[in-house]
Amino acid sequence: MKRLTQIFQALLGVVALILTAIVTFGRLAWRTIRNWWKNRSKWLRRSIATILILIPVGFVALVVYALYEDAYGRDYWDRKLSENVTLRSFSDNKWRVYDNRTEEYTTEKINWLSESPKNDSLAVYALPGKRGYINVNTGRIVIDAEANNYCKAWVFSDGLAAVMKDGKIGFINDQNDVVIPFQFDYTDKCRMYDFGYVFHNGYCAMTDADGNLGLIDKIGNWVVEPEYDEIWAPHKSGYRVIVKDNKHGVLDSNCNVIYPVEYGYISIISDGFVLTKDGKQWQVDFEGNTVQPFMFDSTYYLNYPIGYNECGEIQYAFADFVKYEVMNRYGIMNRITGEPITPAIYADINMLSKDLFEVQEYDSYDWYLLDTKGNVVSKK
Repeated sequence: MKRLTQIFQALLGVVALILTAIVTFGRLAWRTIRNWWKNRSKWLRRSIATILILIPVGFVALVVYALYEDAYGRDYWDRKLSENVTLRSFSDNKWRVYDNRTEEYTTEKINWLSESPKNDSLAVYALPGKRGYINVNTGRIVIDAEANNYCKAWVFSDGLAAVMKDGKIGFINDQNDVVIPFQFDYTDKCRMYDFGYVFHNGYCAMTDADGNLGLIDKIGNWVVEPEYDEIWAPHKSGYRVIVKDNKHGVLDSNCNVIYPVEYGYISIISDGFVLTKDGKQWQVDFEGNTVQPFMFDSTYYLNYPIGYNECGEIQYAFADFVKYEVMNRYGIMNRITGEPITPAIYADINMLSKDLFEVQEYDSYDWYLLDTKGNVVSKK
């Protein structure tokens, strides 16, 4: 205990000595600086004082400028709108339209600007809760968001654009004249394909109060009653796919139903349709003639056990059959002849022997045994 006390006293002495040295050195330094300062001219003293003041002020200004630039300055993720007009981005996630010819901004800050269709020069721009239109060739606002009460707007197509006012959708022309009155219901129902309230080939997909889709013409009349979940944009052939309750059909360019909504899937290709129904897939031309009677998405080899090797491991042999897929369901096909044995209606397929298949029903997940003719042998 006595030794600890001595050590503590020694440490206190060292600390006191260091503090005394610091105070003495500080006083000596201060006296030296003061004498040096008194012997300098007024001009030099004022210059030094000005510099000492400007250094912290400049540092604070740089910090403020950096913070401002970080929050509101340019971030240089620009987008070219046309030959002479650029959309410039800012750090606060806002945008301004810039005219490269006059080297000036043509708008105040906006929230976003849509892409403009290839055949049109007007693009939608957004302010909080308001929409308007900008000419991407000139950079000038042609339909002012502040002056109109359009809370939503869509791009121009076939000379018309859908806008929403007071909860209803109508259509305007590029002069902001109302061509189709505000009479249609808007829906934000989530869909696999965005129909966009745009005209294609003279018709526009439109919703009713329940969110069902139909088609209207350019004077606002229903030409296809609103009863579908989806209406896709027309293929270049003019045909449209329609969807209801996950079943697909097709409309022609005059909005007539040529395939009712009873198919699992329909693809429109350059020279016809690929139809899928009840586990079968085939191709027809636009006149309805069968081009390929049997099609599938992909195939998988099947094998079956034939015994054990010397190490007790199961040995397998490739079967004369493959598992083929149509829309995530599977069927059995003869690998040699290419003939289907069953439609693609199963969740999974395995082989238990050379002549016996194990298949799983898609909805119930029950397993069945089938022979090589596709007949049910037994149920598990």
